[in-house]
Amino acid sequence: MRFGFVINEEKDPGYAFSKRAAEVVSSKGGSVVFDDSCRGSVLDGVPGVTFGSYSDCDILFSLGGDGTFLRTAHKHLGEKIPLIGVNLGTIGFLTEIHKDDFEDAVDRLLAGKYTLEKRTQLDVTLLSEDGTVKEHGVCLNDAVIARGANLHVVSLDLLIDHDHVERLSGDGVILSTATGCTAYCLAAGGPIVKPDLDIFMVTPICPHTLHKRTYIVSGDSTVEIIIERFSEPPILSLDGRPNIELAYHDRILLKKSEQDVIVAKLGYENFYQTVRQKIRARGSFYEDGEK
Repeated sequence: MRFGFVINEEKDPGYAFSKRAAEVVSSKGGSVVFDDSCRGSVLDGVPGVTFGSYSDCDILFSLGGDGTFLRTAHKHLGEKIPLIGVNLGTIGFLTEIHKDDFEDAVDRLLAGKYTLEKRTQLDVTLLSEDGTVKEHGVCLNDAVIARGANLHVVSLDLLIDHDHVERLSGDGVILSTATGCTAYCLAAGGPIVKPDLDIFMVTPICPHTLHKRTYIVSGDSTVEIIIERFSEPPILSLDGRPNIELAYHDRILLKKSEQDVIVAKLGYENFYQTVRQKIRARGSFYEDGEK
């Protein structure tokens, strides 16, 4: 079995964990592929290691945190390789494997004791007022439209399936997939839903209103946001990638992407256990006694 390793070097200084992980895979008869940028490092001497394309890999390991997982999913989407994350960060909602469980995880993968789960993505198109396409992209977690640098509200019109729903005035809005429900959406008061559900969520950010509710829409719906009023240009961010500046009457169209992300699941914990362990009601990221 051939495993691709995508490494966040900040989370794995000197490739210390990556080297041990590659040695584990090699000792069990598997092979490991690293990116060409890793040549000339301590990884060179590990048996069974090659450098180059991930295109012929069976599984792609993301070594880092949730941000690493999202970047890996985006960069290697076209290769359609099942993705699984090893948590070298802090929270790690998207990364199922704790680094101490890596050897057991490899055993399960080599034995075929895993399932594949399709995760829906958002297809996002940014249009100017005259209909010109300014940007296009996909995101696994969320698309965020947020106010500019000063502390003035931005006003956005929300349409679902071409019907006008309301005008949102506040700090912006989060358009989230089910996978992204435990990210910014949750922090903004959104619901907890199973990540394999075919839905999207529209969650206002600090709305200037006496009530605040998330809209949950079906996966075959379309959502449209129109930029109406602001004092400083608002921005659009897809899965935390570089910000895109918005203009008056820009339209952001969102629908389900035709490209799913395929995630390999080992079944260490169910989703609700993960939520309980990662985020406690008191606001801690860890279980009692853990640091």
